[in-house]
Amino acid sequence: MMKKLKKTEHRSQYARRTLLAFACWFSMPASAATVYINDFQGAVGSEWSNNSVASAPNPDYLGTRLFLGEFGNGTVSLSLNELPTHGFTTVSFSLYLIRSWDGNATTVVNGDPLGPDHWTLNVAGGPSLLNTTFSNGNPAGQAYSPSPSATSCNAGYNAVMPAGVYNPMTGASECYSLGYTFSDLIVTNEAMDSVYELSFTFAHTDSSILLNFGANGLQSLADESWGLDNVRVEVSAVPIPASVWLLGSGLLGLIGVARRNRRRLG
Repeated sequence: MMKKLKKTEHRSQYARRTLLAFACWFSMPASAATVYINDFQGAVGSEWSNNSVASAPNPDYLGTRLFLGEFGNGTVSLSLNELPTHGFTTVSFSLYLIRSWDGNATTVVNGDPLGPDHWTLNVAGGPSLLNTTFSNGNPAGQAYSPSPSATSCNAGYNAVMPAGVYNPMTGASECYSLGYTFSDLIVTNEAMDSVYELSFTFAHTDSSILLNFGANGLQSLADESWGLDNVRVEVSAVPIPASVWLLGSGLLGLIGVARRNRRRLG
């Protein structure tokens, strides 16, 4: 009886130790390699189809804020080659939306439609990662929201909207921080810009990639434009969500083993 008890205790201790080991192992982030990073504070290379750099009028607390832009309608591409072996790619960046983005608006003024103002991101030969509208204040709202419960970074825009439509600047990390202004027949020098922190992970195995950032439906650059900052591209063998799922599955199985051993001891 004593031998059997010691053997059961040993198995229970082994299960607890294994549980701890697996928890430590799977709680570590999936291995990822950064293959590209650029904050546009220096020279921009030929990897970009358009390497124009602008300076935001309002310096942030880190100093002058340089970014890739300003851009209007059309596509700006990032081309990367000789990527290491991988199964998934993650692209992260700051999206600057400048001046009077009109989101879902379809109003026509003097024969010129205000919108809809679309922003897009796709992988050449691969998935469309984002195709949505953004508004910097037009009450018609926007299609983009990171989640159904997200709110605008400008509390004044948090009004009740129709299903599938979100308030201007919903999900933005910054409102009016870049220092851009807009004037029309109604307002003069009104602060108008927003910043979104976006990240997308998708299956990708090729040794090269072409990312297409773009916009359509915009008016002139003096009216509506956009830019990019803090662009980072990472590749990994597995996506983070997969490792989280493995963590949950493994821990549930080990917890079951530990519980069975406790019942035997009882």
